[in-house]
Amino acid sequence: MSDNHWRMQLNNYLQGNGGTKKLTWEIYSEGPSHQILWTAITYVHGVQYARVQSSRQNAAAEEAARITLNALSSDRQRGVY
Repeated sequence: MSDNHWRMQLNNYLQGNGGTKKLTWEIYSEGPSHQILWTAITYVHGVQYARVQSSRQNAAAEEAARITLNALSSDRQRGVY
């Protein structure tokens, strides 16, 4: 498990900046059971912010949250979000 808890940090960020209802997730797996590939996709206001693939579901979701949080923080600094 990630020591950074990116999903929790992303939720905390969104709660402080307009609410978590803006965030939606799509998480699915594909491939044979011995080689499952997980895909985690984040959307904020319907706009895709991250798409990550990993052999582990948790790793895909954590990395997608990290990418999304970094992008939202960057957008906010530029006045976009």
